[in-house]
Amino acid sequence: MIDFQVIRQKLNSSVISDVLDGTGIKDNTMSMDIRPLDPDMFIVGRAFTLLMSDQYDLEKDTFSLQFEAIDSLNKDDVMMVCSNGSMRAALWGELLSTAAHYRGASGAIIDGLSRDVQLIQKMGFPVFCKGIRPISSKGRVIAIDYECPVNIGGVMTNPDDLIVADVDGVVVVPQEIIEEVVDEALDVVTRETKTREELKKGVLLS
Repeated sequence: MIDFQVIRQKLNSSVISDVLDGTGIKDNTMSMDIRPLDPDMFIVGRAFTLLMSDQYDLEKDTFSLQFEAIDSLNKDDVMMVCSNGSMRAALWGELLSTAAHYRGASGAIIDGLSRDVQLIQKMGFPVFCKGIRPISSKGRVIAIDYECPVNIGGVMTNPDDLIVADVDGVVVVPQEIIEEVVDEALDVVTRETKTREELKKGVLLS
């Protein structure tokens, strides 16, 4: 069983990325334009995916499936929203953050735009996104599926993959190797802590 609290306390995206490199998985770090709304935001949890797409009937109900997905979130889930490249409107905001927070979700990672930044920051719910724009997604972007494979920030992400996100970036650990990667990352942190203390004493890096 994954101990998310231990991961939050002891690990970070850089260590996880290094360990994935060692397993032969070289490109599971998302593109650098997916950034936290606040540099102190930190997310650890299991992926809960949502796939969205542009649509052009402004009278169409574009929220039903999106709301169904958010209502399905559980504790430690991370809402992973694939925009299919849409930058027309904000796919995430304060009300969705409130709903996800009170479902127990760990945060949201949006491959697109968000809004209501100050309200989200005040709430303290971690949100990562590509940009900010106030325009609503109503009638513009529609959810088409959830709990399905998605490509976010250049990384294929599946439901229940481990997500570790901080100011350095977002890393995805495939579900089948989570335990192996976390165990190795904890060992790396222990070794790095020892090395750090030696460096502080003047030991040469070489």
